[in-house]
Amino acid sequence: MKSPNKKAYCFLVSSEGRDFHILIGFIYYLERFLNYDVEFQFVWDAHKIKTSPPDLVILPNARGNDLYFEIAQYCKENDILVYANESEGNFNPDTDYNYWGYNTTKTPICPVLYCWNYRIRNYLIESVGIDESLIKVAGAPGIDKYHYTSKLDRGLFLKKHHKSKYKKVVGYAGWAFGKLENKEIDHVLTYLEMEETSGKKWIAEKRDWAEEALRSCIEKFPDVLFILKKHPRENFESDYRDSRNEMNRLTHYDNVLYLCNEESIESLIQVSDIWMAFESTSIMEAWLMRTPTVIINPIPNFSKVKLYEGSLQVHDIPHLLTVMTDALEKNVFDQMNQPEILVQRQKTLENAFGFTDGYNHLRCIYYFLPYLEKNKRTTKKIPLNKRFFRQYLLMHMGKFFYNKSIFARLPKFKKTIWIFENRCLDGVKAQKLTTFKDLDEFYKKNGLNEKLPDVEFLKSISR
Repeated sequence: MKSPNKKAYCFLVSSEGRDFHILIGFIYYLERFLNYDVEFQFVWDAHKIKTSPPDLVILPNARGNDLYFEIAQYCKENDILVYANESEGNFNPDTDYNYWGYNTTKTPICPVLYCWNYRIRNYLIESVGIDESLIKVAGAPGIDKYHYTSKLDRGLFLKKHHKSKYKKVVGYAGWAFGKLENKEIDHVLTYLEMEETSGKKWIAEKRDWAEEALRSCIEKFPDVLFILKKHPRENFESDYRDSRNEMNRLTHYDNVLYLCNEESIESLIQVSDIWMAFESTSIMEAWLMRTPTVIINPIPNFSKVKLYEGSLQVHDIPHLLTVMTDALEKNVFDQMNQPEILVQRQKTLENAFGFTDGYNHLRCIYYFLPYLEKNKRTTKKIPLNKRFFRQYLLMHMGKFFYNKSIFARLPKFKKTIWIFENRCLDGVKAQKLTTFKDLDEFYKKNGLNEKLPDVEFLKSISR
């Protein structure tokens, strides 16, 4: 008789964003090869760990979000195996970076501490003092999607947004300028290493410069659609305002499509002929999709991961217009694809993401296999976590009274909108079906079904 499937919970804070892609390859392997059933759970449903304990809990990270950390710690205390990866694995160790984040214990919670690259591994050993035996360099699993995601139909995308008349598209990834007007400003100032007064002045000046640069392009090329994508972390989940940034005063132009969370960043890059940014790691995502990139920033070499070394840099508006004229009117991309830029681009990708072959999720599996193989469901009587229980009650009772338009007008209730909008994770569950089909095709194309679950193959790609 076939043994019953093991049960795993994957907790997420939202139906959108990168966390899903960080975990979906790992989840695919669990279900296809290791006899697991994985249920997606919203973080406010963490009380379910007590009422129906799983064999495994899966998290995007265990330090960058207070609930992710508390869930991981709760599981560890109750002998429930936790797999947590990294949502931000390419930080700059040379800055005053708080690695532990919400992890107040300042010790690893999970049996494997994943790193995207060796630069960060060395930093964690030498500067943070973590035991090197715990650290595994598996690459960034979230970028595997660029090897398996099916191609988006640009015609259908433009039709969906009522922009079918445009034949050329330029995308722009927003910087976090909107944080100037909300409580998130402290994070930006820390990142910039500036004190409050001069930092806010700097942010306002660069926001206005970026806005004018975008406006100049939009007005010069009225037959080109400009997709302006708001930074996903510009406002906290519970803050539904659209704080002023470098884009939202340009939405009145007919050839502008301003998006917040309606579309994924990879979808926007796919439909764009050129991808631009003031500073954004989405530039590297564009490289992975071979989309020409331009950094528009008045400050030379401004980037935490030296994105400027793999992209054309433009520091003034006249130069920007010249570059765009060559590309959009003459179809000449020479400046964006200079040989030295392309060479540096690959070096930057490997330095940031570790590996770019689409197998990072398999490396994650390889390093976690010993723990999965000996894993048994906890026999402990799991104690009540008061915070999880309170959140569970509030969410499941509140859902009967939730009305988005009413809640949006009430200051205290407005902060709970993100909870009720994401509690079912409908977007994630639908996306799982599509992604599994893409992964089925990727595994078939690369002969992985014949090579797996052979541990020797996993070992051969993990070094």
